[in-house]
Amino acid sequence: MRQDPFANLDKKTFRQAIIELLESEYKLLGSHKILELIANDIVELEYKYHPRKKTNQFGSLSWISTSDQNNKPKLGQKREEYKQEVIELPYVTEEDIELKRQNVSKTEHDMIRIARLTKAAKKQGAMLTVEELAAIMNRSTATISKRIGEYHNSHDDVLPLKGYILDMGRGTTHKKAIIELYEQKVQPPDIARKTNHSLNAVDRYIKDYERVKFLIRRGISTTQIKHMTGRGASVIKQYRKLIEKYHPEYFDSDNDK
Repeated sequence: MRQDPFANLDKKTFRQAIIELLESEYKLLGSHKILELIANDIVELEYKYHPRKKTNQFGSLSWISTSDQNNKPKLGQKREEYKQEVIELPYVTEEDIELKRQNVSKTEHDMIRIARLTKAAKKQGAMLTVEELAAIMNRSTATISKRIGEYHNSHDDVLPLKGYILDMGRGTTHKKAIIELYEQKVQPPDIARKTNHSLNAVDRYIKDYERVKFLIRRGISTTQIKHMTGRGASVIKQYRKLIEKYHPEYFDSDNDK
């Protein structure tokens, strides 16, 4: 029978070492729940008085990634010209051990790990890529991209990936999320917070969307809108779908779909 690689990891944590010390050396026998609470309090005190250790704990991974202080890359800019940030990622955590114990599906576990890794990186001023996540998690880029799509389909936030934050590539996930929130009457500052974008970026997407919406209402075709706005066909089509969803009255049988 194949052994679960997560089976014994919870026996090697700092928290578990405290529990064993209290039992073996201090002879504090009795309710295991009480010992767990004491251990939790000691761990929190350790983090409070030695905060640096919280970023370099059990199962952490040192990584160098792109700083979120970079702007959208210029044409021909080399990867090595990006500002970099050294970060500590929560590679294997007690949450992973518990999820395995609960027999959470591999797909769900992957989504949880991707969200945890990308958000931890952003909190430390860095932005992970799909390729980096694939290397860290030992998955193909296709699998990581699929999991990211599944996450966005089931959550109302946008993962702070490099491509989304710097508006790189052909994907329109971040634009869609921003406009969905806008159409739901969420205020731009709250949209910026939820989607890990600057307020300027959010305002820019809303302005573009409103331009497209105005032109569609005037009966202008997708091809014409592309030329008039200078935006790509994929972006125009994405906005058009959103307008169809929230403003179906703008369309009639004569409009170019």
